[in-house]
Amino acid sequence: GFDMDIRVVPRKSYGAALQYFTGSKEHNIVLRKIAINKGLKLSEYGLFRGVKMIAGESEKEIYEKLGLQWIPPEMRENTGEIGAALKKQLPKLIELKDIKGDLHYHSNWDGGTESIEEMAEVAIKMGYEYIGISDHTKFLRIENGLDEKQLARQRKEIEKLNSCLRQGFGGRAKFKIKNLKFRILHGCEANILADGSIDIKDEALAKLDFVIAGVHSQMKMPKEKMTERIIKAMENPNVDIISHPTGRILKQRDEYEIDFAKILRVAKETGTILEINANPYRLDLNGQNIRRAKEAGVKMIINTDAHHKDHLRLMEYGVSQARRGWAEKGDIINVWPVDKLLEMLK
Repeated sequence: GFDMDIRVVPRKSYGAALQYFTGSKEHNIVLRKIAINKGLKLSEYGLFRGVKMIAGESEKEIYEKLGLQWIPPEMRENTGEIGAALKKQLPKLIELKDIKGDLHYHSNWDGGTESIEEMAEVAIKMGYEYIGISDHTKFLRIENGLDEKQLARQRKEIEKLNSCLRQGFGGRAKFKIKNLKFRILHGCEANILADGSIDIKDEALAKLDFVIAGVHSQMKMPKEKMTERIIKAMENPNVDIISHPTGRILKQRDEYEIDFAKILRVAKETGTILEINANPYRLDLNGQNIRRAKEAGVKMIINTDAHHKDHLRLMEYGVSQARRGWAEKGDIINVWPVDKLLEMLK
C-alpha cells in the first residue's frame, strides 16, 4: 500500500544521494548553508567547488569536507546535532551489539507461545547473558494473567532451569551448555490499576528479581489522574520498570494524556526505569521522549515485549528508536552484566 520512489545514481554520487535523502529537510537546509559559506554547492549528486566534485562517494567525506563529524542518520533532525558535529562532540550512540539481555518476555504461562526453556535457548543463541520472564498478572484475564500462587510456582520452575544451566545443561539433556553464566530472571508485567495500585500483593512482588508495571486499562483518564496513577505505581518500592510508558499503538491508539515532565521528575527521584518497547507497533517511548529522559538523567531499558521466540529479533528496532533519542550505553540498563543490573533495581 505504499508508493515508493527509486533513485539510481552513479557510484561516485552514492554517498551524496544517501545523505541527501536521509533525515529531515531542515537538517539538509543547514548543511547546504554551511556549504555555501565555504564557497561550495551540495546536492544529491555531490559536493562541488565550481564544476569540480570534491566529495560524493561516501557520506563520511561529505560531512568531513563540511567540517563536521559524520552524523548518524537517526540524529539528522536539526535539533542540535549539527552544532555538536561542528564541535566534534556527538554522543556515541548505543548499538545492537551492546545489549546483554531482555527483561520483557512472555512465556506460555500467559499469552506467549514458547516455554521458558525455549525462550532461554533462543536468547543464549543470540549471545545474551540473561533474560527476564515477565508474564502478565491476574487483572489481565484475557492474557491468562498469573496470580500470586502461580508466580510462586513459576519461580520454582525458573530456579530448576537456572540450576540446570549452572550444571552445564539446558532443561533438556540433549541441549548441553558448558561454562555458561546465563541467567533466567523472574519478574512479571503487573497491571497499574485505575487508582495506581498494583494487582499483585507487595509480598509476592518483593520475591521477584524485578517488576515491570504497565497501564493496560482505562486509558482515557484525564491527564492529571493518569499522571498521578503512574506516579503512584513508580512510588511502589517493588516496581522497577514502567512498560510502554505512554500506551500508544501506532495507527491504532493514541498516547494517553500524561504530564511527562512530572513523570520524569518522579522517575528520577524513585529510580524507576522507563521502557523503550521495541515492538514496531509500539516504539514507545518515542524519540523525543527518550531524549527528554536522557537529559533528565532517567535510566531506560530496551525490551522486545516478546510473545513468540521470533519477536526477540525486534530488539534492533528498539535500539534504532533509542538512537533517535540520542541514547548512549550509559542511558540504557540492559547493556550491563546481570550482577550490576540486579544491584541497581529496587
